[in-house]
Amino acid sequence: MAAHALSRICLPLLGLAALALLAAAASGSAASPGCQEFSSQGDAQTVFIELGGSPGHAVGSLDPDRDGIACEGLPAPYAGHATIGYNRAGGFLFGTASMPAAASGEERFPCLQGNRRGPEGPRRLSVYRAQEGDDRPVLTGIGAEARPESGRLVWKAPRATIVPGRYYVAFAEAIPLTPYGRSQCPGFRSRQTWLPRPSGLSR
Repeated sequence: MAAHALSRICLPLLGLAALALLAAAASGSAASPGCQEFSSQGDAQTVFIELGGSPGHAVGSLDPDRDGIACEGLPAPYAGHATIGYNRAGGFLFGTASMPAAASGEERFPCLQGNRRGPEGPRRLSVYRAQEGDDRPVLTGIGAEARPESGRLVWKAPRATIVPGRYYVAFAEAIPLTPYGRSQCPGFRSRQTWLPRPSGLSR
């Protein structure tokens, strides 16, 4: 009799707990965007970075292979996943950008090159220090080396010392392929990173 009474109490509670879990799962999926919500890879990448996405941090279903590039099956405009670092021993800033492959067409990585001087020129970038008000440019007009075999941009900018703070790299828009509509290769930026990193900090 006591067991029957206990079951009459526990079963409704278990049902309520299950409903709560389903509601939490539903709200979580609604809060986590999916690639179907975007019309271009670049738009998805922008949201991915804003929400803290990286190769080690997934955001919803935007980056299933965890390479830092969101929604690689979507069409242009294309934006990449950029990083920035500082070499204490050499006193220079450096970084990479992993670029998405084209959804269609002959060119595998269409946004590795291009600047105001021409489509074959190096993709340009600037380094900024985040601060109150307008962020301060530290270095500008740096050219990134394109590596077509891997779809990566690699850059290095010598600098003797930097003031400890939060820095990010911003790639300039590549020249548009047509005078109409959005550029196929818009500008994009890395997440802010504290530099120089404290000794022993891997990320």
